[in-house]
Amino acid sequence: MPIAVWHFMLYIGMNPSYMHALITGASGGLGREFARQLAARGKPCILVGRDSARLEAVRMEMPEPVRGQSVVLAADLSTPGAADGLHAACAGRGLAVDTLVNNAGSGLFGPSLSLNTAGVAAMIGLNVTALTVLCQLFGSDMRSRGAGAILNVGSFAGLNATPFFATYAATKSYVLNYSLALRAELAGSGISVTCLMPGYVRTGFDEHAGIVSEAYKRFSKSNSLPADIVARIGLDAMDRHRAAVIAGGRNRLAAVLFGLLPRTAPPAIMKHFLDSLV
Repeated sequence: MPIAVWHFMLYIGMNPSYMHALITGASGGLGREFARQLAARGKPCILVGRDSARLEAVRMEMPEPVRGQSVVLAADLSTPGAADGLHAACAGRGLAVDTLVNNAGSGLFGPSLSLNTAGVAAMIGLNVTALTVLCQLFGSDMRSRGAGAILNVGSFAGLNATPFFATYAATKSYVLNYSLALRAELAGSGISVTCLMPGYVRTGFDEHAGIVSEAYKRFSKSNSLPADIVARIGLDAMDRHRAAVIAGGRNRLAAVLFGLLPRTAPPAIMKHFLDSLV
């Protein structure tokens, strides 16, 4: 590498004004709100998702000069090798990341033995594999610079086994436990790791998860939080270097109450409750 290029890359690595926040699942919902709020702080963003047109629309909502400094990278992170390819694309374009928001995720609702196996594999690939690989690759970059922040989006569902969302809830349990372990490993390195655990959020999650019950949708909507509020809770927790945060007072109370019960009780309670909705 020519000396001039090496010095420029070193300058990028040392200068916060050249640092980007990378947000997966940024084309809508919670990811869009993360992007909007980070841009409002003056933070250039790398917007990642499957639909480049929708990502570009999010970028165009940003104020200048952040809009011009932000980048759209289309990728389907549920496919094998996509996370590695995303990291390579950022490196190839000289994009340094000091804030990683692993927001992309999917869910499938229904009896576990009846779900489409390819869909389940893709969900695990996105929720678990891609998140882990991105933490490894971009986290290693942050460690070499001695600074950075990782915000992993888990779910309230990840706190307990959840019937009809069995695999989804298990992937989100992984996100929480992986985040806590990674945080402990990186203690003293200058890198913080935070896990955000929202409950229902006003996005298109229900439709994408295959939920058709109108009763369930009404319950979900009546108990959901706006995406902008959930994103703000997550970013505030990241700023404060918190290990984890549950979004919403009701969810925090439910987590405390469920935590007092035997491990087998919450899934039995939720099974009975969901039977009444579906």
